Amino acid sequence: MWVLDRHCNGMGFLHGGMTCSFSDSALAWAVWSVTGKMSVTLKLTMEFMDIVREGTWLEAHPEVTLVDGDMVHVTAQLIKADGGIAARADAIFRTLRRKS
Repeated sequence: MWVLDRHCNGMGFLHGGMTCSFSDSALAWAVWSVTGKMSVTLKLTMEFMDIVREGTWLEAHPEVTLVDGDMVHVTAQLIKADGGIAARADAIFRTLRRKS
């Protein structure tokens, strides 16, 4: 994602809540790509390692680490264009079954 002004806090860098939202979305896509199922977030933990300024390209690199029945454990690093790690996200998702 391109970090735009609307994603930034009053100090001019990426808002923590936006970082969480971006991470959650990327992690959910990783769950979908491995399981083919929709899911809900049960737990999301963030570690913020560096600030991300407006105009920065930020990528999420998610990886499913464990599928245990309906529970899926995922992790992601958020990498800036310069290669620096902005944050790390760890989560547990529960996959959903369609009702008949």
